[in-house]
Amino acid sequence: MNVWEIISVFFAGQGLLTAIFLLLRKSNVKQANRIWAFFLVLFSLNIAYNVLFWAYEDSKFTNSLNLMYLIPFSLYGPLFYLYMLFLVKKDSMIFFSKRTLVHFIPTILIFANFVYYFSLPVETKILFESQKDVFGGTIPVHPSIVYGFICIMLLFYTFLAHKNLKNHFRGDAEMKLWLTLITSVFGLFGISWIVYFIFARTGLLQIEHDYFIGFFMIFMIGLTSYFGFNYSDVFNGKPLQKVFPIIKYKNSGLSRRVLNELKVKLVNLMEREGLYLDSELKLGDLADELKVSRHHASQIINECFGVSFYEYVNNLRIQEAEKLLMDNEAMDMNITDIAYKSGFNNRMSFYNTFRKHFGVTPSEFRSKNLAS
Repeated sequence: MNVWEIISVFFAGQGLLTAIFLLLRKSNVKQANRIWAFFLVLFSLNIAYNVLFWAYEDSKFTNSLNLMYLIPFSLYGPLFYLYMLFLVKKDSMIFFSKRTLVHFIPTILIFANFVYYFSLPVETKILFESQKDVFGGTIPVHPSIVYGFICIMLLFYTFLAHKNLKNHFRGDAEMKLWLTLITSVFGLFGISWIVYFIFARTGLLQIEHDYFIGFFMIFMIGLTSYFGFNYSDVFNGKPLQKVFPIIKYKNSGLSRRVLNELKVKLVNLMEREGLYLDSELKLGDLADELKVSRHHASQIINECFGVSFYEYVNNLRIQEAEKLLMDNEAMDMNITDIAYKSGFNNRMSFYNTFRKHFGVTPSEFRSKNLAS
């Protein structure tokens, strides 16, 4: 193997490691992570197949795998689309339902088209390669037609993802931009397959082009993964320009006067009405109360208090917990009760946040104050 093939094997390994990381990662979008992990496994196997083809084109093993890459290839579009749906609409999606499983019908039909050819001995496949009819009449629909159909599928599912989700982010410029970026990057991945197909059919494809297109595909999937991983941060108010600094777009921030007005409203909601005591409070909920976008709600907190939404809310919750721990009338409350009373939704999160602020556990803090 040459250096380009070794680099490709490295990226295939990275894809598998990333898939394992996604499967083990604790997240509120577990189903989306599983779908993308499956995508990355298939893509890594696809890279490994390419390396085998480049390095050992005439080996029996490589010939035995001929055309099998079309099966995972046919899954890329549906998996990306489902990944996007489960990422954005996780609460309303069920994987094993007609709504999702219908997208795998093309793959089933494509597999049925090749199943007889796949079952043939490798010697028979090699024999076909030396004949005019390369596939010996064993494949009803020619692979070139199938390949073209899958390329169209990739672009169709890219368009479908953008079309179905753009209304979900109506009024939120940051999330619309995120959606446009992730679908555009995946669309370029689909276009790269079309370019590859055209080069191959016209006889222009050289091994150098094969490497180039292969690495371009890897880069596009890497970018798609990166934007997907950062979905939660952007959704919760992190400016997209901080996620991807190369992005340049018109500043749609709030003026200082409006910021100050909304800061007063925010303080009233959080400190006087105790909105932070709701353990299910999200940035979107706060934005709805303030009647602004998530991005602008995040801007108010970042610029007026110098912290993120979660830091701001947890600071208020810790202050509430501190009062309760020092209150003699709250002595009958245990630490778990205080955690929930302060707005935390679990004991572990409360302990970690409290220790970060005071350097001791809530129990130690209470004991020290009692002793004094």
